[in-house]
Amino acid sequence: MKTSGSPTTGAQSVERALALLKLVSGRNRNGARLADLVELSQLQKPTVHRLLQQLVASGLLMQSPDKRYHLGQFSYELGLAASHHFTVRDISEPYLERIAQETGDSAFLVVRSGSDSFCVDRKTGSYPIKVFSVETGHRQPLGVGGGGLALLSALPDDEIETVLLANADRLSSYGGLTVQALRTLIRATRERGYSVISDYAIPGVTGVGRALVDGRGRVLGAISVSSVSQRMDPERQRLVQQILKREIAGLHAALPRAG
Repeated sequence: MKTSGSPTTGAQSVERALALLKLVSGRNRNGARLADLVELSQLQKPTVHRLLQQLVASGLLMQSPDKRYHLGQFSYELGLAASHHFTVRDISEPYLERIAQETGDSAFLVVRSGSDSFCVDRKTGSYPIKVFSVETGHRQPLGVGGGGLALLSALPDDEIETVLLANADRLSSYGGLTVQALRTLIRATRERGYSVISDYAIPGVTGVGRALVDGRGRVLGAISVSSVSQRMDPERQRLVQQILKREIAGLHAALPRAG
């Protein structure tokens, strides 16, 4: 019986298509151009174009009149279906809201998605200068923001190395971040128990974060607070992390009841 391709070729095509889908997801607000995706994926242009057309045909992507690619209707439907099984966001919501209201700043809940962090919720406080460094649905390399750095630092060493290797070529797009600089940030995060990172996601913005771990020791995600760096001096960083520590402790206690 004839086949259209070997299992290896088929698996490789799926892997490449999913990688392109993630790249578009990370830029879905403004969309991604074909040239951007070719550069970021390091694949040949005909391959990228073919895979993108297949993703469009399946409804996972759509193409706007300006030729930029965005997530499609089927991606939205998948997200709605998956949300019924993803309880961390629902359980975390009141805690995230309290953190935003008490600090006055933007609070974020991020989870891991492969070598990326993915924002599943954001709450804003009353401070007049809003920091929207990360929107709900945004993804970026693990370690770039306050939540992503806290999450990455809480992983086992071998998983950290896998993530650093996967993201090595992507980090420079975030304020010139390097693997070595990220290693230093991870060590500092582990020593103090919470993350502090400035200027890499957005210049002039500082994030403070703590990992969210369940009763079995599994890293479920992280919660962070971001504000303009002028406001987030060392004294305020300590205050914010204390608020995070208190609310996450309450959240930890609530997680087992979610089943």
